[in-house]
Amino acid sequence: MKSKRFFRVAGIVLVALILILSIGPFLIPVPPLENTVSVEELTDADSKFVEVNGVNVHYKTWGEGEPTFILLHGFGASLFSWREVTEPLSQFGTVIAYDRPAFGLTERPLEWEGESPYGPQAQVNIVIGLMDELGIEKAILVGNSAGGTVSMQVALQHPERVEALILVDAAVYAGGGAPSWSRPILKTPQ
Repeated sequence: MKSKRFFRVAGIVLVALILILSIGPFLIPVPPLENTVSVEELTDADSKFVEVNGVNVHYKTWGEGEPTFILLHGFGASLFSWREVTEPLSQFGTVIAYDRPAFGLTERPLEWEGESPYGPQAQVNIVIGLMDELGIEKAILVGNSAGGTVSMQVALQHPERVEALILVDAAVYAGGGAPSWSRPILKTPQ
């Protein structure tokens, strides 16, 4: 009798603790950041910005002429990850590397209207929008890791805009992605 009561109380305490630890952090307000450095202070002399689909996108260019290479970095990276290949690649044409939304110096909107700028379709739309803004009809997409996934999606949805694909350790997957129960958690800005 006492052991049943103990396990019941322990179970209730455990459930309450799990709820507090999983929901509690969302109830604590995040204070504004202090002593931060502005994007302008972090840019290089060759940094450029263009607004694409309501997002201020940071990019750099090297070389000139055809073909045009667009470099898409992986998750947690930035256009800096391409620093070893941009100059050599520019001997063959124009090279454009940009910071995908949420990375590098590209804007990180916390509020938006319409689709999330961080979603897979928005990533495709950013590539096409960047090409449109820069007057690029066709490009060779070079994608690394998650940038490879975006490159492939662009090629599948807009084959007329993609001259070729170069995939570097691309994160290619088939199926629905993350389990459905985890998707709301993955969409939180934390």
